[in-house]
Amino acid sequence: MNPEQRSTISKKFLFIALISIFLITGCSQSNSEKAYLVTAEPVIDVGNEKEMPTMQSVPTAKPMFTPTPTVLPTPTEIPIPTISIGYMGFSGERPTGLVVSECSPLTIYDKDVEGVQEHIDRYDEMCRAAANDGVTFEVRSAFRNYYDQLDYYTSERFGPSVALHPDESMHVAGMATDLTANSRSWTHEIVGCYDEEANYFTYLEEPIAHLAYAEKVRNGEVSGLCEQSVTVVPIKRSMLFGLTPGCTLLKDPEWWGDPEVIECSSGTLKPNGMVREDWHFENADLISAFIAE
Repeated sequence: MNPEQRSTISKKFLFIALISIFLITGCSQSNSEKAYLVTAEPVIDVGNEKEMPTMQSVPTAKPMFTPTPTVLPTPTEIPIPTISIGYMGFSGERPTGLVVSECSPLTIYDKDVEGVQEHIDRYDEMCRAAANDGVTFEVRSAFRNYYDQLDYYTSERFGPSVALHPDESMHVAGMATDLTANSRSWTHEIVGCYDEEANYFTYLEEPIAHLAYAEKVRNGEVSGLCEQSVTVVPIKRSMLFGLTPGCTLLKDPEWWGDPEVIECSSGTLKPNGMVREDWHFENADLISAFIAE
């Protein structure tokens, strides 16, 4: 190789070396000279339904403070006192089975004072209340068998104007008691008033004898008496024990405010021609009424 060829090769080698150094130094920039990468927003292709948009954080609302409501206790209703009144004639099924009264076991004729349990319970309660007031009951008659009642019904002394047929008699049913006259004023005394429309019972300030009550009504002296209305009924003491005196028609009751009904004298007649039996007390249907203050 001649000197001229060696010079040409050396120049080529030097040229390649310079190019290599230039390329290496050009690709190794310092950190300060490097361009920072910026995330490009994705391009959403409307026609491409699979492309998902960039998720952005949604601010979470702070929980609001809700005050706890105050629960007020439900007020307890004060029940209104009630009272049972024997007002209408008994219309239920007649019970069976006889028991003897504990308050007054014997009649004035030394017969058992018998009746069904329901009747004797009512009678004994009234009998004990009378005894507490110093009144002793005397019984003329209580339960009668069918044939005894038939004798009353067909006799000249009593007959149909006084005695009912055995099929209608509450004595045969064991649900009636006849008292003597010595307790009449206590059993018939007017003690209160029952308002049928309002279903309220009101005690009178002072009980009043039934005969005096009837006389005041006739004279128009109604101050202190029950309201003179067809819906207001004077209540006798015996009716507070579930017993009703034989003063009116029990199947179709007359107005208890009628002076003749209040008097309940055996000297007067009912509209059906029956004698008003002021001595006769029998079971009545009970009415539960509110007690007015």
